[in-house]
Amino acid sequence: MQPNFFNHLLLISAFELKRGFATRKSILPLVTFVVVWYFILLYPIRFAAELLVQEKELQAEFSFFDLIGFGSIQHWPIPEFGIFWHFALMIFPMLSILLAADQTCSDRERGTLRFIVIRSSRDRVFFGRFIGTMLIQAVWISAVAFSTFILALIRDASLLYFALPDFPILILNLILVVLPFTAMMAVLSAKVKSARQAILWAILIWMFLAGIINSLAYYLPALAFLKCLIPGYQLSDMAQLPGWQTLSLIYIPLLQSLFLLTIGRWIMLRQAL
Repeated sequence: MQPNFFNHLLLISAFELKRGFATRKSILPLVTFVVVWYFILLYPIRFAAELLVQEKELQAEFSFFDLIGFGSIQHWPIPEFGIFWHFALMIFPMLSILLAADQTCSDRERGTLRFIVIRSSRDRVFFGRFIGTMLIQAVWISAVAFSTFILALIRDASLLYFALPDFPILILNLILVVLPFTAMMAVLSAKVKSARQAILWAILIWMFLAGIINSLAYYLPALAFLKCLIPGYQLSDMAQLPGWQTLSLIYIPLLQSLFLLTIGRWIMLRQAL
């Protein structure tokens, strides 16, 4: 007897989570990311946080962060969180495109997907792989947010009271930020033959879609609403918001993800295996 739909989703997602952390193929990108993030945490984030604290203590009228366009960092009660927020909004969407590129395409190209759906269904495989990929990214996001949390406490342990409320906000927001990017890769993975093609098409579509829609919105302001179709178009606005205020834009990635997953499911159901 086959498991019900949700139990099967859980099994497929758990398998993806295991594949993302407990296989030889996953070790190299994991180690690479840990090393890269260690240097980001140790140098840019720590240095910028110390500089921001010094500016506040001196009550300087001119801020270096205003000059480089990161003045919103000053509104975060925890400097490390504000700097982490800006870095994460740049890093994790790109990382999501790389991590989520191979959800179903390689199995379909090898011919193993047709055997998988014999014991399952296309819906279960499509959504199970998507959820599993999101779980992997949620673990990565939680880990780097926790490392930033520890860095802030090492600098000043009295910040614990202020850091605790913002910590889950950072994690939730970043998971929602990567949601439409992961959904976009689910769509492409259901259509193309390899992860490399999925990554290439994602970059091309993202760039051309943004260029075309921005041009249309410039000459025809009534079409500005089409910007909602661009995954991550709200990131520049989110970067200017601190703490709980960042949640005011969560409806955008949710709607984008729902739209993309609907397209992906349609493609998955009609794509030859």
